[in-house]
Amino acid sequence: MSERRTRMNESQIDRRIDRRIDFLIREAKSEILIPDQVITYAFRVITNYLSVGYDARSRALSAKCPYRSKKAFDLSRLDPEGWLDKVTNEHQYPIKDAWNWMKRERDKLTVQRVKSHLENWPVVVVTKDENKELRKVDKALRKVGPAVEPDQRYLKAKIKVLEEIKPGKWQLWKSRNQISE
Repeated sequence: MSERRTRMNESQIDRRIDRRIDFLIREAKSEILIPDQVITYAFRVITNYLSVGYDARSRALSAKCPYRSKKAFDLSRLDPEGWLDKVTNEHQYPIKDAWNWMKRERDKLTVQRVKSHLENWPVVVVTKDENKELRKVDKALRKVGPAVEPDQRYLKAKIKVLEEIKPGKWQLWKSRNQISE
């Protein structure tokens, strides 16, 4: 007999996310400077939950993610069968930067503060070419300074982000910290 997976309710999801964030806070307060795979994976799981409400695998996250670049959105309409092979899930706020923020702020962190911080910068589905462009932008911006606002990355890479506001209805997304163009 196969075991059926049951969906968790919102309260269970919130408690699960909170436990994972609490783990990251404890690690940020430790002597660990460079995150290992466990820390990186915890960030990924948390951002998956915050994006789609569960720990989705990559393709499912791409298909259900309510944030897409305009090019990824267009691709999903033009090539409904093959678009998932041409996109990737991109952390607007790279995990490395989120970890460095947590290390800097370690004495002021709370679960709610970290959760709010990560919710400001949801995962975005971008084309693989856009992802390459973001890596180039990251490299150039890191030469200027250590902290890079996610909006700067997307503006410099000329990536417009759409948000699904209700099933099938998408609009241009303005983050809470959107920098004027």
